Amino acid sequence: MTQHDEPQNDTTPAYRIGDCGEDGRYPVTSPGGADAGHIYRWHRAWYAVPAGQPDSTRTKHPDREAAAAHLCQALTAGILPVAPAAEPVIVPYLRGLKPTPSNITNAARALARLAELAWEPLEGYPGADNRWRMRCFCGWTGTRWWSHLRGRNNDNTPRPENRHEDCIPMARHAETIARLYTPSTTCPCSPGDRTASHPTTPDAAADLLKSVARARKSADHQELNRLVTLLLGPCPAASVRAQALQELADRRKK
Repeated sequence: MTQHDEPQNDTTPAYRIGDCGEDGRYPVTSPGGADAGHIYRWHRAWYAVPAGQPDSTRTKHPDREAAAAHLCQALTAGILPVAPAAEPVIVPYLRGLKPTPSNITNAARALARLAELAWEPLEGYPGADNRWRMRCFCGWTGTRWWSHLRGRNNDNTPRPENRHEDCIPMARHAETIARLYTPSTTCPCSPGDRTASHPTTPDAAADLLKSVARARKSADHQELNRLVTLLLGPCPAASVRAQALQELADRRKK
């Protein structure tokens, strides 16, 4: 817990930052114990949300100290929170991210890798540098970062290799993953129904991404959710699908 018992200046009151929860939120309280709200990090910035308010009332700050100080200053001064911003369009398998081709491709790669490592995501893909709630094959639940699980410098070894404290012995990891994950090169999920199949080729992925763009433009949320699920939903061919989306992205860069 971070504690600041003395004001940093004449206008910034003291505050306490609690431990991070599983959702990545840090509670902030005043010295007297009053709930000021919570702060959280999202894509290299920190956001402050007043107590009792939805995340749409958040304000952006350069670091956690500034975010926490803002909450306590507002609490002390009796400042009302900012008006809620327009709620973003929520789609499956993406947390706080727009369903753009880039975000969908990154999410597909991440979800495929989680399947290969037998991690079960408990929420949508949040980006590489944000906490991601997931469940281990041993039953443990907690947060991990995709940037840690993907490895680096062409080495796919996740960090840490032992997954988490009190997991089953590392010697049993490979056999456990092999038992839980059976990859496929084709989508067996909806045989005979091309409109409900997960794409496994760049051309099929391209067609779906075009449909996603049309659904976003027309605000057809039901169709948008269906299409994003085809691109990101669970499938034994998730790795092939991710490869197809990445190949399509590479083509567009040329």
